Amino acid sequence: MPSGFKVWTTGELVNASDFNNYIQEQVIMSFADSSARDTAVSSPEEGMFAFLKDSNTLQFYNGSSWASFIGEGDITGVTITTSATSGLNGGATATTGAFSSTLVIAPNSATSATVASADIVLIGDADDSNAVKKTTVADIVALAPSGVSLGLVLALS
Repeated sequence: MPSGFKVWTTGELVNASDFNNYIQEQVIMSFADSSARDTAVSSPEEGMFAFLKDSNTLQFYNGSSWASFIGEGDITGVTITTSATSGLNGGATATTGAFSSTLVIAPNSATSATVASADIVLIGDADDSNAVKKTTVADIVALAPSGVSLGLVLALS
């Protein structure tokens, strides 16, 4: 079991137990590959780190197995998935370079719903640089003069 951190004093004797519990577990070991690591470290302790030269991978022992340490880095791939009933299509996959994708609203692919007054409707505000905004069905109904029946028509192209 790792013992954590220890402050050493000048001339202090480092016995085998201290070496195994403090010093050995506070280094990053380097091995040619995972087989060499497993041969050399037959009883790993939780928190140990090892660098594998063949794959340039930094790994740590999590108490039951060796796991790759991800750390900081670039995203290597993005996938946008759309379902047949989402009303969206045009997703794309990118594994290198800049990611760019256009999602298209396809109303005929969406499922139908019963509209309630608290439901939210997205709109493109043409008077405000086409910013996407939201409102509720109740707010739209409140725009109609008293005694007028209001139908909602969305035209998407």
